[in-house]
Amino acid sequence: MRIIKENPNIIKLAVDALKQGGLVIFPSETTYGIAADATNPMAIKKLNSYKKRPLGKPYSVAVSNIKMAEEYVSLNNTARNIYKEFLPGPVTVVSYGKHKLAKGVESETGTLGIRISSYPLVGQIVKNLGVPITATSANASYMKRPYKISDILDNISDKQKGLIDLIIDGGVLPRNEPSTVID
Repeated sequence: MRIIKENPNIIKLAVDALKQGGLVIFPSETTYGIAADATNPMAIKKLNSYKKRPLGKPYSVAVSNIKMAEEYVSLNNTARNIYKEFLPGPVTVVSYGKHKLAKGVESETGTLGIRISSYPLVGQIVKNLGVPITATSANASYMKRPYKISDILDNISDKQKGLIDLIIDGGVLPRNEPSTVID
């Protein structure tokens, strides 16, 4: 596990870790999130181990723009209007997935939550990676919301810590609510 605060190569380091199937903790406009390449089955399996997430619970993903979203979900007019009105921002829009992501990312009913983050770092990582990343909070399931790195590290096991490849420390984040989900 590597922790970085400021580094001119921060995007490249994150993208390299994700391309290798790694997990990257990152700051966002809501809480700290944990990213995995949403197209990589081994990365999603690793994320499931980290989160201790119940089987069948899907992940939302972050994309760079509406064009990328359309590669992975079918957007109706209502969804398009929500994208135009509220994204980028702390909103997750649920639509029918096109089944192009690793198993376990979409819901069992075939839906997928999409985010376009207003936090520039997240958008740059996704753009440079070229595929969606998971947009789930960095806390283990049912643990407190992470607004600083210690909120994460103080509440996970050594085994979970060993699954993290890179932590981008953005300091203490404002106590914003997680994204609003619109289905």
